[in-house]
Amino acid sequence: MRTVKREIDRREFLTGGAGGQPGAAPPRPQRFFHISSAVVTARPERCAEIARQIALLPGTEVRAVEHTKIVAVMEGESSGEIGSRLTTIALMDGVFSANMVFEQIEPLDDPGDER
Repeated sequence: MRTVKREIDRREFLTGGAGGQPGAAPPRPQRFFHISSAVVTARPERCAEIARQIALLPGTEVRAVEHTKIVAVMEGESSGEIGSRLTTIALMDGVFSANMVFEQIEPLDDPGDER
């Protein structure tokens, strides 16, 4: 059997379609769910107020508040979304620092699922 070598199209390669059958639809990109936790350090006299502000952010939950520390859990569809929210927290008046301490990424879809 003779193998036919074909040229790989740059756009096809960049969109993940290279290596498949010619004319076949490229595989559907997989979506992910990001869960992150952060430790926020704030002014002690404003810590409770800042924790309430953080809890109002979408996809964000305050898990603990103690003296100057606030532990928050954030959920989103991308690291960029989580990072943007962390920046919002870091820029709040009375916040000294906001640092991500954990991130877990879970797939939303089964890549083999043909919907």
